[in-house]
Amino acid sequence: MPTISGFSRPVGCALIPGGPVGEHEVPGALSPGDTLLSVEHITEGTPPTRVDRTAEFSITAGKAGVIENTTTDTTGDFLHVLWARSE
Repeated sequence: MPTISGFSRPVGCALIPGGPVGEHEVPGALSPGDTLLSVEHITEGTPPTRVDRTAEFSITAGKAGVIENTTTDTTGDFLHVLWARSE
């Protein structure tokens, strides 16, 4: 996983398809205990737009590679997920 110069721990990010409220698989070694830094809902358009949905998501306890959305259906759009590894 890449690190940002000066940042004390590895970070990961992924652009994934949106979907209904519930669980979403995230590639890239996301694990329970990591810190979810942001989840942006990306909508295609001219230009594309983004909405911060971080407060609506959490890393699923006991399940690697999964975040859970509690509020908004993002079907047909995309999610940009950014997290910091627990070490």
